Amino acid sequence: MTTKPSSAPWADEPFRLIATPSKSFDESLGHINGASVMAHAHNVIIRGLNAILQQAPYVPIVTDEQFNAQDVKDLLFYVQAWVKMVQHHHWVEESYMFPEIEKFTDRPGFMDDPKHQHELFHDGLEKLLAYSSATKPEEYRWKGADGMEKIIDSFSKALTDHLYAEIDIFLSMGDFDSDGLKNIWEESEKVAQKSGNIAMLYDTFPIVLGCADKTYEGGHDFPPLPWVLPYLIKYWFAAGNGAWRFNPCDWWGQPKPLEFGPS
Repeated sequence: MTTKPSSAPWADEPFRLIATPSKSFDESLGHINGASVMAHAHNVIIRGLNAILQQAPYVPIVTDEQFNAQDVKDLLFYVQAWVKMVQHHHWVEESYMFPEIEKFTDRPGFMDDPKHQHELFHDGLEKLLAYSSATKPEEYRWKGADGMEKIIDSFSKALTDHLYAEIDIFLSMGDFDSDGLKNIWEESEKVAQKSGNIAMLYDTFPIVLGCADKTYEGGHDFPPLPWVLPYLIKYWFAAGNGAWRFNPCDWWGQPKPLEFGPS
């Protein structure tokens, strides 16, 4: 369970978080290790999505008395960062991880299901990125035919279903060499790091840190980053950007009350 900061709605709903396999099985096994790391990464994505769903409806729009253009601007930037994080995660899978798994298992097509699942929400993510990038604060709407809620609803179930299902695929790989699987996970992490750029320190890294709940299930050390990075993000790369108010955790992975809500 998460150490929730209050009784108010938080980023562990409406979409459920994934139970970490290593809490029930031996993490020294390659398939358990890979499934556990992937569960952590997927939970970061889910918390980010939940944080948007929990808060966006309560950000005042232009017709509301409490409307503040900066609040909307920050929300839209946060949504952009979330989409970019999801896209980068799936790029690493499709460009390196999935091909390496199929080569290692000698099973061409073994990862076809998750690749096809990516296609189910690809267009929705692109549409959300376009909306959050081009919409002016005065034009932003949550409800309605031209609102952001409708865009998210068009793909969020397909996305979360995929995030759950992919863990089961990793858990099904217990018959393969444990060390070989671990090597794939480690190399995938290196690919993710090498494919990063300075721009990601201003958007992707802040949302990863802010959605990685280190108290979940009694405590996790994810993501595995240098101890100094949260300080660099907080005091340099994320400084002055109000978008990170929407993160459900602080820079050190401790849950905090959501900035916007029913109260």
